[in-house]
Amino acid sequence: MSHILFMGKKKGPDPNKLKKIVKVLREKPQGLWIREIARQTGISKSTTHRYVTEYMSDQIEEVVTVKGGLVKFVRLKEK
Repeated sequence: MSHILFMGKKKGPDPNKLKKIVKVLREKPQGLWIREIARQTGISKSTTHRYVTEYMSDQIEEVVTVKGGLVKFVRLKEK
């Protein structure tokens, strides 16, 4: 009987994606729509939304939510 090991993705956020999102938001302190963050970072809209809501909630100030939460305008919290 042979054993096959599957190398899955690590759980949790990709630090490079987090850095890209933060960089884009720092360049636009007034905030951006999720879709614009996705476009500028090259990260999918759904992944960008997940990162902003799940992994960056302590850094993000949600400004506007439209269409039942599917469209969001966000900015980094002021320090």
